[in-house]
Amino acid sequence: MYPQTARVAMLREIRPPQTRPFAIETVAVPPLTEGAVLGKIVMAGVCGTDVHILHGKVAIKTPAILGHENVARVEAIGGEQPLRDITGKQIHIGDLITWLPKSCMKCYNCTILGDPAKCERRIGYGGWVPAWQHPYLVGGFAEYVWLLPDSDIVVIPPEVPPPAVVLGDALRVMVHGLERIGGLEYGDTVVVQGAGAVGLMGLLLARDAGAGRVIVIGGPAGRLALAKEFGADEVIDITQTSAAQRIARVLELTNNRGADVVFECAGVPAAVAEGLEVVRINGRYLIAGHYGDAGTVPLNPHMINRKQIRIDGAWSAANKHFLRGLNLLRKIPVDRLVTHQFDLDHVNEAVIATERQEALKAVIMP
Repeated sequence: MYPQTARVAMLREIRPPQTRPFAIETVAVPPLTEGAVLGKIVMAGVCGTDVHILHGKVAIKTPAILGHENVARVEAIGGEQPLRDITGKQIHIGDLITWLPKSCMKCYNCTILGDPAKCERRIGYGGWVPAWQHPYLVGGFAEYVWLLPDSDIVVIPPEVPPPAVVLGDALRVMVHGLERIGGLEYGDTVVVQGAGAVGLMGLLLARDAGAGRVIVIGGPAGRLALAKEFGADEVIDITQTSAAQRIARVLELTNNRGADVVFECAGVPAAVAEGLEVVRINGRYLIAGHYGDAGTVPLNPHMINRKQIRIDGAWSAANKHFLRGLNLLRKIPVDRLVTHQFDLDHVNEAVIATERQEALKAVIMP
């Protein structure tokens, strides 16, 4: 018999992390309906989006249970019918699973545009499914999660460790972005702006896709050391250089031509203006770091026109991008990028460490 109550980190008011907005509460576990799944949370990643939510830059309704990068062990399955994940694999009690945002596959964006990442009625756990109505347990910052029938569940392959899965959210965004720009040419020079989880996933994907040289621009120093360890040819510390110096260094490394491809993974508007300076003629620029609205920045359209730069954006991802990203999670020890672990009682500290960039990737382990 599964438990009747669960402890959760409830967010009842949008406030900055330093104000410690999460409070531990005990809530009832609703009875399971046909096709629903109760999972015991093994690990929940703290994402930069969670920080943006607490600063009001990504809209949600409260009360809410955050945590959208999750691994759980199946505790119970509602009903008697076999349940399968999105790949067709049967789900069993005891399986390790993750779950993805659910697209309706019926709206204009899903059907006509063929882009489920931009579904008009998308359901996202960890802040976008309301915690004030059934099923209540709808985020990873909790002991248990109650997954609605027909949720997009993935049974985790045994060779992929849970810490790697919580990095899968950043990875699927970059898989989506790489698809949108048409992939890389073998030997391309790639600049990655940002050394957080999204930036390091961009670095790993670029290496895996055949990049000849990868330059990572970011900070702090600890993150850049990890970037070097994971294959960056050159790192440039934003705390030790000016924008002009960074531009000059990239041009120096590329025979004054600029990079073939630039990934913006910083979420800082000024990075876009700087990044356009280091793209070569006919180069490509991907904006992947601006999930929250960080504001505007002046741009000179002449530069885009003169260099014939192709600019694209990647917003979230579809299920296929996560499944493709599993190939990278299988062969590269990305779990080492999880640098800090917290229990549920210290969820506020986990989010503060993420905001201060003390942690590359912090996780909650209830």
